[in-house]
Amino acid sequence: MPRRRKSPADAWLPERTYRGRKSYEFHPKTGGSIRLMKIRFDEHGNPIETNDIKRQVIRLQLEAEQKLIKREDMNWLFDSYIDSLQFRKMAKKTREDDHERLPRLRSVFGDMLPHDVTPGHIRIYMDKRGESAPVAANREHGFLSRVFNWARERNITKENPAEVVKKFSEQSRDRYIEDWEYWLLYETALTTAYPWIAPMMELSYLCRMRKSEVTGLTEEKLLPEGIFVERGKGSKNEITLWSDRLRKAIDDAKEYCQGRKVIGVDLIFKSKAGTQISKSGFDSAWQRVRDKAMKEGLEIDGQVVTLKESFTFHDIKAKGVTDHATKASGHRSKKMLAVYDRKPEIIKATR
Repeated sequence: MPRRRKSPADAWLPERTYRGRKSYEFHPKTGGSIRLMKIRFDEHGNPIETNDIKRQVIRLQLEAEQKLIKREDMNWLFDSYIDSLQFRKMAKKTREDDHERLPRLRSVFGDMLPHDVTPGHIRIYMDKRGESAPVAANREHGFLSRVFNWARERNITKENPAEVVKKFSEQSRDRYIEDWEYWLLYETALTTAYPWIAPMMELSYLCRMRKSEVTGLTEEKLLPEGIFVERGKGSKNEITLWSDRLRKAIDDAKEYCQGRKVIGVDLIFKSKAGTQISKSGFDSAWQRVRDKAMKEGLEIDGQVVTLKESFTFHDIKAKGVTDHATKASGHRSKKMLAVYDRKPEIIKATR
């Protein structure tokens, strides 16, 4: 309930709006003051407050309040974080993933004020989202937490409501692609409208590259000694030395993308428009190739062989790490390396 005005003459003023020495001022909860309009005085120095002036002050106060809410809601906070130096310094893949998460989070939290978002709101969101996509819910939780931590460090918010909200437990993928499964999908890709999927698979396997690293590969990264792999997510960059199989993969990629436009950097894999193959474009092509391998398969030695169990493109990198003699993956920590090494370790008996 608003406090009672000291002067009955000020009772008409909206809450948090005051008469200053020369103008009417709105003092928002977040601090500071917003000048609404000048006070008009009569010849005796008394303020002139007609009904028209009162209506004008009330209207200006409402407009100021709406502008303030619009500026400082969660959409404003999301935009401020995305535009921050901290976000711009994050790995490209992380930034791309966060941009994909934003529309869903905006639709739920966008119109709320940051200090009105409670752990309960986030828990309800997590429970609903987790019914169909618990892993995605965890990633969106992580993004929200980073946004609130960034805001707290800049005195925009006092707390991070996501800190006390538990994520869903996740089980690490342990799918290892057998050689026959790999080659079945590889050969299937060559029979579709997306033959470039095949050399992409080879680069992911031979160089242990993520999808974004493969689609972003350019001519300038093809060095005399091998391929310069510029890894994302804080992993170590490396040069993978040429092998006959690796050279064939690059030659095949150039053949399948031959004649396509070149816009900006010369990409190894490019869309018909000459741009980098989009995530949605790749995902659609990958799903069609994989579905064909599972439903139709290929005829081998007079017998039709189909893929029995699906696998992701990212599983190919894990196969590359698992099969590599030194388990090289570019990851700096043993913990992350363990995620990609998917065969049990063979150890001799104690005696």
